[in-house]
Amino acid sequence: MATRRHFTQEYKDQAVSLVLDSGRSIAEVAKSIGVHEMTLGKWVKKARESGRVPDKD
Repeated sequence: MATRRHFTQEYKDQAVSLVLDSGRSIAEVAKSIGVHEMTLGKWVKKARESGRVPDKD
């Protein structure tokens, strides 16, 4: 069985910023940084819900 990877909050914030600031899709960024796109999608959603980043619109 594989060991779960743990990411720091700083790493997650940087990954979320890549999605929001670069205009690239979650899938593109996830592939480039080596995380599953669902994982990155959850990070983006959580960041938006917590108010750390503005909603898209």
